[in-house]
Amino acid sequence: MFKKTTVFMLVFVILFSSMAFAADVNKQRQEAAERLIAMGILTGFEDGSLRLEENITREQFATLAIKLLGKESEAEKSKEDSIFKDVKKERWSAGYINVAVNQGLIVGRGDGTFAPSDKITHGEILTILVRLLGYEKAVDPNKKWPQNFVDKAKELGIDMAQDVNPSAHAIRGDVVVYVDKSLVVKLDGVSRK
Repeated sequence: MFKKTTVFMLVFVILFSSMAFAADVNKQRQEAAERLIAMGILTGFEDGSLRLEENITREQFATLAIKLLGKESEAEKSKEDSIFKDVKKERWSAGYINVAVNQGLIVGRGDGTFAPSDKITHGEILTILVRLLGYEKAVDPNKKWPQNFVDKAKELGIDMAQDVNPSAHAIRGDVVVYVDKSLVVKLDGVSRK
């Protein structure tokens, strides 16, 4: 009887603590999203939702990065075919991708494509944010990408409450937390073109 009670209590504690952790993470995501909306950095979908549990694409994050830099008007002027065969000027994100690439924030896939509709990973997001904040030269060159950028992001305080797999796809809720945390990081003397 004692063994059954102990097992039951252990399962209850584990279940309750993971539910409490999930509630804390969701609250953190919602609060971060509200701050970014108030600042004009984040907009929802046409139906008014934020879809914080959905994945985010490479083109969506490139757009968000350019909004963080305040270069939306430059993106509007840069709507032209990009250096990537899969980003033509007609694509809604073409100007944002062009500016993000010109700013050195993001690169293509190495095969001449950008893969704008691909889901973006935690490693890619943290790499872009570290670059955006001007800390790329402070990244440990002896470590392999993306772990070197993930480690720098953690050092700067741009991380989640738990460790994440850098190659895992990020959801919009994680992105808003990363971006929100990056807003309080001191810029490292970077001046963007």
